[in-house]
Amino acid sequence: MATKVWGCSDDLVEVDGDVRGEVGCYGTDDRDKGLLLICSDGTLLEAKYGKAGMGVWQITVVKKGDLFEDIDLCCDEDSKPYNDVAHFKDGLKWVYSAPDWALVE
Repeated sequence: MATKVWGCSDDLVEVDGDVRGEVGCYGTDDRDKGLLLICSDGTLLEAKYGKAGMGVWQITVVKKGDLFEDIDLCCDEDSKPYNDVAHFKDGLKWVYSAPDWALVE
């Protein structure tokens, strides 16, 4: 089963498909970094509420893994869905979340 990742309301990130669950993460619009999602295929996503000053969740690819397909981008807070949605091929095993993180290069 394919998996998708998206934000819901202003304080949740949802995962549904091979992996199912939700992560509470209120306040990402007040921080420099959003919630980091670490996926079993090596994909790293950042989920942050308040895209371009709108009530929209932005999902950004930090690193693409083997099962990552694409992101449906949202540019209108009145659209359905009112957020970006990341899509994965079948086979994702797990997703971890990290509210506080830094990229070390």
